[in-house]
Amino acid sequence: MEAGELFQHCVAIIDSYRPLDVSADSHAEDYIKEKKLASCSAQDKAFMMEIFGGYIRHRKVVDVVVESFFNSDGHRYVLSEKNTYTVACYTILFRAEEMGIAKLTDFIISQDWSKMWTFCRFLINKQNLLTWIKDEWRKIYEDDYVNEVLLGPLIDNFDSLHSIVDFLRELQDTDAEPRGHVIKRDPTVPEPFTLTKPKPRKIPTPDVIPKMKPVKKIPASTYQEPETQKKIAEIRDQNRQKAQENLMKANQLQFACAAPGKVSREATERSEEIVQSADYATRSGEYGNFKSAPAPSRPNDVAVKLNTATILREERFFKEKENEVINKLEQLQAGAKDSSEFLQWQKEMRQQDFDQELANIERRRLEGLLSHEEAILAKKRAAEINRERANLVKDEAAARMRQYVAMKLKESEETRKLVEQVIMGHKNAKHAVKKIQDFKQKLAQQMSLENKELLRRAFEEAEAEMQQKQEIIRQIRVLESLPRPRNKSFDPTEIAGFGLFGEMSLAELRERLNLAKINQEKEEAEKRDSILREKVEKENQIVEAMETINRHRSEQTRAAAIRLEEKRREQYREKPETNNPEIQKLQKLLEQKKQERINRQIADQSNPAISAVRMSDLKREKKDVEAGRYESIDKGHEAMVKRQANGLTGSARANRIALGS
Repeated sequence: MEAGELFQHCVAIIDSYRPLDVSADSHAEDYIKEKKLASCSAQDKAFMMEIFGGYIRHRKVVDVVVESFFNSDGHRYVLSEKNTYTVACYTILFRAEEMGIAKLTDFIISQDWSKMWTFCRFLINKQNLLTWIKDEWRKIYEDDYVNEVLLGPLIDNFDSLHSIVDFLRELQDTDAEPRGHVIKRDPTVPEPFTLTKPKPRKIPTPDVIPKMKPVKKIPASTYQEPETQKKIAEIRDQNRQKAQENLMKANQLQFACAAPGKVSREATERSEEIVQSADYATRSGEYGNFKSAPAPSRPNDVAVKLNTATILREERFFKEKENEVINKLEQLQAGAKDSSEFLQWQKEMRQQDFDQELANIERRRLEGLLSHEEAILAKKRAAEINRERANLVKDEAAARMRQYVAMKLKESEETRKLVEQVIMGHKNAKHAVKKIQDFKQKLAQQMSLENKELLRRAFEEAEAEMQQKQEIIRQIRVLESLPRPRNKSFDPTEIAGFGLFGEMSLAELRERLNLAKINQEKEEAEKRDSILREKVEKENQIVEAMETINRHRSEQTRAAAIRLEEKRREQYREKPETNNPEIQKLQKLLEQKKQERINRQIADQSNPAISAVRMSDLKREKKDVEAGRYESIDKGHEAMVKRQANGLTGSARANRIALGS
């Protein structure tokens, strides 16, 4: 990016800043995005953001110089150009060493030469810097900061900075070279550094290697099975033996009111139906010959770690189940009836609902296929209409393009004539501007001499006042540096003497703390013994709860196997035949739409506008779309069947629980 354009962007960022509407951190980034400056380099973006951030940070310092300039030398310039002098002032004060004199000169002369020469002559002036500008800065910052940070670099590089003023004066006098002219200087010749030769390093003494301590052997208990697992295995074997004994006693002492013979016959018939349905499913090809992979084998002796709360919660759950079963048996002994008839009626009604749902699914599938066929036909009709519209649009676009080319040629000719007129006007106005500038220079020189005399008197008065203040400060610091006696003896057996209740000495306090520590240790020992007793009682309770849980889990495992067989039988149930007249009507309508689509395809093949390659692509796309649609419909149908099968399995489970009770 050119120096002038970069300068104008820096001024525009400061002009558009509104502190009440946006923060200073994000304003520069928002300006770059708004002006679409993403194409410029990262170095230019960083420079603009640094100029804006530095101005916000040193705003008071820069405003002192710029406002003073408008009150003295720049009173004839407009205030709308204030930020132009603000950017120039900040770069000279804080970025001169970083940019270098050559880049700084190019950056300054990219603006109006006369204005920049007036401002630089005002700022790069030792008398102004060391008198009233320094006093104004000292009102804002401390003397050390003003002398070292603000004035130090300017005084050190004053000759280099003053060369900018001389160069601008030459441009004012000659006015021959164009703006943006680059000063050619001789290349810098590097000089070698005068470095001190390093002394030879001493040979370090070797460190003593420490000996490793003998490592303790790994205890044998690490490779042994813990005693807890052995105890759990013994308890499990004992529980299994007790369960087998209880099962034998229960088979011998069955209740007469529960009709065990009838239940056993129904269970036998149920198992035969499961086997027959499984054989039929394997012979029939309704669901295909797919066979899922077997479940991964898992060891049965994996110990599941349960916490105390889980064990007690599960024990309470099983006890509640036992109480419910006992209550049901007591009701049966008293002559109550079971719910087998209601469950049978419920099963039949659910079967009817399931068949009706299958019929609705088939109807929706046929309606979906029918709408798909209609969409294909509508798409072909729309393609023909769009083809005709495209031809009309192409003709209109060609006519508009011809009109646009003629209009552009006419505008370019008018622009060329206007540029020639503007160039002639600039040449005539240049001589008038030269005379006005000479008159203004003479007037400015007279005013500058008067200002220098006033500034010299103010500087002398300020120096005298500053010397008087420094003498007072020196006397105050001498008084503060005198030493003071601060010695005091301490006796641990004496009290502080503040007159408080319960006031005691340091020795008495230590004695009381020792007694309190002994009492606290006694309380901790008693509490530790009570915790151990409670822990033993809790472990005994948990062992009893684990025995109850293991007994019930073995019963639940046996019941789960029966439920799994019921679920498999429901999954392989035959699909009912559909005799719904509405579905048959939809099937006939679907066949008619397919035949209409086939006839249209045959007609399209006879049309020479469509090639054989395009026709094969259309067929392949249609085949892929239909295959994906059929697959999604079949998957939805299978998911619905599985959901209904799970519902029937839940009802069968309720029947089995009622019969078992």
